[in-house]
Amino acid sequence: MDLVAVGDNITDCYPGFDLMFPGGNCVNVAVHAARLGAGTSYVGSVGDDDRGRQLADALRSEQVDISHLRIQPGSTGYATVLHQDGERTFGPFDRGASQVSLVPADFEFVAQHALAHSSYAAQLESDIPALAERVPVSFDFDAHTGDDYAQQLISSVTHAFFSAAHLTAEESRDLLSWACGSGASSALATRGAQGAIYYDGSTFTTQPALRATVRDTLGAGDAFVAAVLHGILTGQPASKFLARAAIVSASVCENLGAFGHSTALSGGQHLPVPLSAP
Repeated sequence: MDLVAVGDNITDCYPGFDLMFPGGNCVNVAVHAARLGAGTSYVGSVGDDDRGRQLADALRSEQVDISHLRIQPGSTGYATVLHQDGERTFGPFDRGASQVSLVPADFEFVAQHALAHSSYAAQLESDIPALAERVPVSFDFDAHTGDDYAQQLISSVTHAFFSAAHLTAEESRDLLSWACGSGASSALATRGAQGAIYYDGSTFTTQPALRATVRDTLGAGDAFVAAVLHGILTGQPASKFLARAAIVSASVCENLGAFGHSTALSGGQHLPVPLSAP
């Protein structure tokens, strides 16, 4: 298999549309990589509720191997996605049963893949070095752009991803240089409407953002990451996989949810707090 995503999952709930979607960085990366043709797997944990079954069914239908998805008593995590005046904000959330404790069988399974992907949201920091002993690790640091958190993990990461819309282009290049100088083979800074910058340790490649009729940006960055990883795994030049990543990311922005598979939010979902704007 090509890629295994290890860690976080969530149910993204849209009360304004009465819909919910499976998601989470690792889940989104696994699905979008599979759609691009990679053989992908997911290691994680969900609750024994409707949301957990929705997530498992969505992964199965997307041809993602879920043989190491654990179903445990409790509620699957959720996040509330709110749209106000065209801007996305987040309301109440709960990680629920998404926290997975890796066991020896999980590490053996990971070792059967060419690459393992995880993220800050997975809360598996103590396991990243052990994963890196078995396969190259890609890691989404989100907005942890060179802070203490990133410094603690970067030496175990082969492909580093950062959300850097708050940085200038020069600051982003400095960040990527730091990441590759600290052990990573490649690093990417996604910068929202300002596009993305990729560094392979010797050459910077800039990818402009594409125009899109933006409906929801949730999951667009994860789709970009998936396309980059697929390109790396298949030996494509950076210019090619970055262009593909921009297309995939723009497409995600034009729809609700990170990769579809919506179900109705109302009716017996039993979320622990009201889904309304604070």
